[in-house]
Amino acid sequence: MVFYNKSALDDIEQIFIGLLEWQTKDNQQLRMTYDEVWNYRDSLFHIGNTLDILPYHAKAQYEMHKQFGKYAYRYNKNQRTQWYFIYDRIGEDIFINKIINNYMTIL
Repeated sequence: MVFYNKSALDDIEQIFIGLLEWQTKDNQQLRMTYDEVWNYRDSLFHIGNTLDILPYHAKAQYEMHKQFGKYAYRYNKNQRTQWYFIYDRIGEDIFINKIINNYMTIL
């Protein structure tokens, strides 16, 4: 079973708000509609909710990630953006502690 701590749920909420308020400039990225943002959020929950059925759990490699959990799963959302689900395992259960993208990850 997968559990989200308050910090991980806050992360998803902030991602949702950030995408809704996204201000495009010269980066030529299109602003997302409410439905697109909602689907983006749902895709993050879908990935998180399947971590307990992964055949292999990769240990966190970046020091920043290790602060939040022992394991990290990288979800390639598109060519530019990867989301890291940082989590711990207790038996078969997954406890997601942090969700962070590649732009915020300090290598």
